[in-house]
Amino acid sequence: MRTLLILAAFALAPAAHAQTLDNLTWLKGCWRTEAPREAESGSQTTEVWIDPPGPALFGYAYTEGEGAVQGWEQMRIDAADGGHPRFVAMPNGGAPVAFVMREQAQPIPNIAQFENPAHDYPQLIEYRRERNRLTATISRADGSDPYTFEYRRVSCSAALRP
Repeated sequence: MRTLLILAAFALAPAAHAQTLDNLTWLKGCWRTEAPREAESGSQTTEVWIDPPGPALFGYAYTEGEGAVQGWEQMRIDAADGGHPRFVAMPNGGAPVAFVMREQAQPIPNIAQFENPAHDYPQLIEYRRERNRLTATISRADGSDPYTFEYRRVSCSAALRP
């Protein structure tokens, strides 16, 4: 009887939703931080994601303020380990750091979470899109020490396009 209950529990449990790169094309575009962060720091961050033909999304971000670039990052989301998406970041030209996409019990459109519990900080990267707004939050694996970037979609000028 116990075996039947265990088998029934597995059969009725929701399966993890495997995301693919095609599920992440909602990131494409040009995104820029908006007030109050701009007013607080005097800086502005721009993040750009492109979806060229091939098995990856490519992105870059830069923060400018006080008339200079204050930081930059190259990023990609590619398919690793049998097609499972991973986020690879290279902040300020440093060594690549990979974050594996979290499985979702139920598909949640326009939300992606990537984790690397072995990394010092961040350990979790989350992107959320709602219409023309994109929120990127970095934190520890348990969600503590969050830092959030609130972006709005902007027109990609010729200077931002590849």
